[in-house]
Amino acid sequence: MKKWTYSIFLTYFILGIYVLAIAIKSPFISMSVDLTNGQPVFIDSYYPQWAQQKNINKGDIVLAIDGEPTLEDRSVQLYSIIRSAHTLTIQKPDGAIQTIAVKHRDMPEELYLQILFPIFYFLLAFVVALYLCQRNKNNLSTFLLILFLLTCSLAYISTGASARGNVIGKFVIGICIIFCMVLFLHFLQHFFNYLRIKWTYIDSKWLYLFPLIIPVCDLLGEFLPTVRELTPLLNLSLFAILVLYAIYILLTSYLRTKLAKIRLIAIAFIVPFLPFLLFFVAPEILGHKPLLHAEIAALFLLFIPFSFLFIQVNERLFDIEYQLSRLRYYSTLAFFSALLATAGIALLFLGELSIVHMTSIFLLLFLVIIASFYVKERIDFKYRKIIFSSTGNYVHNLYAAVHRMGKAKNQQELLDRFKYEITEKLGTTAFHICTITEDSPQLASSYTRLLLHDAGEEKIMLEIQHALQKEELLWLELLALYVSMSINNLQQIEDLVRDIQQIKNTSDTPLHWLDKLLWNIIEKEKSILAQELHDTILQEQLHLARELDVLAGSPTINKETVLDIREQLLNATKDLREYCENLSPPLLDTFGLQIALKKLIQKVKIRADFLLDARIDRVQFQDVTLHLVVYRLVQELFNNAIKHSEATEVSLQLQAVPHGFILQYDDNGIGCDIDDLIQSSASMGINGIRERVRAFNGNITIQSSHNEGMHIFIQIQEDGDSYDEHTYYR
Repeated sequence: MKKWTYSIFLTYFILGIYVLAIAIKSPFISMSVDLTNGQPVFIDSYYPQWAQQKNINKGDIVLAIDGEPTLEDRSVQLYSIIRSAHTLTIQKPDGAIQTIAVKHRDMPEELYLQILFPIFYFLLAFVVALYLCQRNKNNLSTFLLILFLLTCSLAYISTGASARGNVIGKFVIGICIIFCMVLFLHFLQHFFNYLRIKWTYIDSKWLYLFPLIIPVCDLLGEFLPTVRELTPLLNLSLFAILVLYAIYILLTSYLRTKLAKIRLIAIAFIVPFLPFLLFFVAPEILGHKPLLHAEIAALFLLFIPFSFLFIQVNERLFDIEYQLSRLRYYSTLAFFSALLATAGIALLFLGELSIVHMTSIFLLLFLVIIASFYVKERIDFKYRKIIFSSTGNYVHNLYAAVHRMGKAKNQQELLDRFKYEITEKLGTTAFHICTITEDSPQLASSYTRLLLHDAGEEKIMLEIQHALQKEELLWLELLALYVSMSINNLQQIEDLVRDIQQIKNTSDTPLHWLDKLLWNIIEKEKSILAQELHDTILQEQLHLARELDVLAGSPTINKETVLDIREQLLNATKDLREYCENLSPPLLDTFGLQIALKKLIQKVKIRADFLLDARIDRVQFQDVTLHLVVYRLVQELFNNAIKHSEATEVSLQLQAVPHGFILQYDDNGIGCDIDDLIQSSASMGINGIRERVRAFNGNITIQSSHNEGMHIFIQIQEDGDSYDEHTYYR
């Protein structure tokens, strides 16, 4: 994290601590008084229940605030409001004087809505901001999103200080409430550019003039009472305009593009801000009584950090559909659970809890339950091996069993390994594998029987006399299915090897089908090379021939034309030399794999439009053909990047591992749908990579989707025993 980023975080944190300290310093009471008769006569309180409990009635005279005369208070002089106090001196109509101590705990609404919830929101926003900063460094979209979250939290936490008449608190909330909207619009503009969506709206840099209006009005308000009265209305009006403008951009953009990313951002923005706009801001602007107090309407802002926690803007976003469906599922469960729990609490404390209390309890339970679901998900994943059974989660251990059994070289070895897995996993020897016919005797019904192989008249069966749980039975059925397919494959291979051996022993006649297969492979490679030469060098040669024809028919020979033709011939010769080097890399045999790859990388950097970051470890293999395999894989990956990816950044890493290597490729290009790619003609390179990896019994993982780049992970072990070939697409 850079120094200036630390400075921004520190500035927000210091301002937050200051305005919070102002709110904690003295309780907020907001008592309206009438100064008509020269005395501060109590009219109404922001918290009428508290006033009733303290026996403060309409018509009482407030003589002093914290021991100072009430008429000397600035808020009383300007607005006829007592904003905050530790003690109040009250004179009753009968002349009795009483001193009332004011404490935060006497007004739960004030304690929760102006102190506890703002603290929670402020800390939550900082945690999310730090998380995003660590996950996506040096990214403007992420930085704007972080500033938006911090500005929203600072505006929320400064409401208490502003309500108490603190100058800095009023200044901070006046700027932040506008500034957060401008930051969000700036984030949208940059994010749209990242998604390659044309920005047809106002350039966000001009909107940064809006937050400057409020400080100017505050300064003028010190001298002009009219401006002072209009400043809050102007502030809310600018906020409403920017919110509606942002909603308009999100809705029109989503209707135009139907992108899930924009839908998620729209939900994450509209859900927190629309209730605050409709229930508080709009009535205030129109001169009506707000439907909800500002503190209650602002509670919806708590959804902002949770919503934008899922938004990552480095090279791509989270798997948004997965995250959104997960959040939607957990939120639905949490909503009804929290609603039922809140209703139960309300029945237990009937008449003792206010609407604010109930809303606070519901939101707290809702957030706690959602967090509990995510914690449970992580714990279940971590301890999935022991969560269902003392011997482990059978389904998750199925892959390991299949992997071990896959090393069997014949049917008997496969069945022996199958027996071993049953004994180890189910902890029983009350089973046997037998071959049965139609004449075989029927077994007792207590036996569980699974078919392993059907050879017509004879069948290979697994018979187990052991009580099986659902997980155990599922594991056994899946493993038996694998055994059945493996037996079929092994028998076909054994039959094929037997036929080949018989032909070899009984005749010198060549194997025509093998010759045909090899001939087809050679012809396919020739066709690919011919197409490449036809589309490049041959077309250039024909073009040069036409230019020479024109030059031969000309009465004079232009020296510049001849030199230009010579230059084109040299370029064609250079391309032809590159084709020859690609067919048989000369450096590979002479200087080794690492030098050959470095030379290839230098050529790619000159030829390609993207920025290439390549890290090549020194690798050594006993099988010399693996050096050529690695070279061809790297070559094919670069060709795919140059021709199809449209990437601006490509990274490639070759890492040596014991008895093998790992090759990792990543780009930020247009990506593709893997299923569509495999069916198209453009998949020739990808299929070539897959075939080479499969030929050497390796692993390949391909991840890609539209506008999400391509990410390929390849691992090959030289001995071929540690890893079986698998291809994964995502």
